[in-house]
Amino acid sequence: MTDTIVKIKLSNFQNKYNGKDEIPLDIMDKADVLKKKYSCFNSFYDPKMILAKKVYNKKDKEKDNDVKNKGRFHIIIPDFTNNSMIKRNLIGYLNKLTLKNKDTIYEKIKVIIHVNNNEEFFNLVWGYIKLNDDKIYLDILYFFEKVFLSEMIEIKWKTYNDEEEWKPPQYIYDNNLLLLNDEYELYCNYIKWKKCINNINKIWTIIKKNEIPDLLNKIYEYTFEIIIDGTVHKYIIDIFMDQLYKILQIVRSDEIINKIKNLDTTKYNTSTKFIIYNIIDL
Repeated sequence: MTDTIVKIKLSNFQNKYNGKDEIPLDIMDKADVLKKKYSCFNSFYDPKMILAKKVYNKKDKEKDNDVKNKGRFHIIIPDFTNNSMIKRNLIGYLNKLTLKNKDTIYEKIKVIIHVNNNEEFFNLVWGYIKLNDDKIYLDILYFFEKVFLSEMIEIKWKTYNDEEEWKPPQYIYDNNLLLLNDEYELYCNYIKWKKCINNINKIWTIIKKNEIPDLLNKIYEYTFEIIIDGTVHKYIIDIFMDQLYKILQIVRSDEIINKIKNLDTTKYNTSTKFIIYNIIDL
């Protein structure tokens, strides 16, 4: 790195943050609306973020009165064939799965997979793995027949690399999601994509550990290209740096860390510098 980041104690930041002026009631109401309508705001969103964005954009728009809770991930199967009913049962077990009841639920899932060792049921389980950062879902893969499982993992891995699925969808390139005013649906789609891509990268570090260096190199080289090109929104760089950071936390690569350490960061956003600092501090 070519410049320095000054680290402060977390307690100092929290004191400064908590000392902000009282949040207006209309901002608190807006935060409540967002939490009810958009599930990506339920766990970590803070009304102070709305206040800061409102001040930054200096725009007011009408509140959306159509408030519907979007809830958790669901798959709807409209028909009632035997295959459909089996899938319904599997989905029900996947939704109920927890660390506490996993032994009981696993046995029920094993029975279903034993007689449905096919791509359709594999993709159903794979979808849950992408959406849940919990190894209890990944372990379900090993209920499939060994040769079939190996073939399906190779197909998923090849597709992931050939189609460069680690790159975000085009709408993330086309829109500065950090500055859009009230475009919360786009932002939530981005959060969902980011969660899935981090989950799938974590899966690869487990089941494709020996091939992770190649993935790291691909992500780094592309990141370096867009840095040099300089035409994307700067937060796009954060997306890839964050992927690199999360993978490197699990599968260390001194080669990649040293390359990142030698980047000229003088024109980067502060957020990018923090991610880079975390990488070289591994």
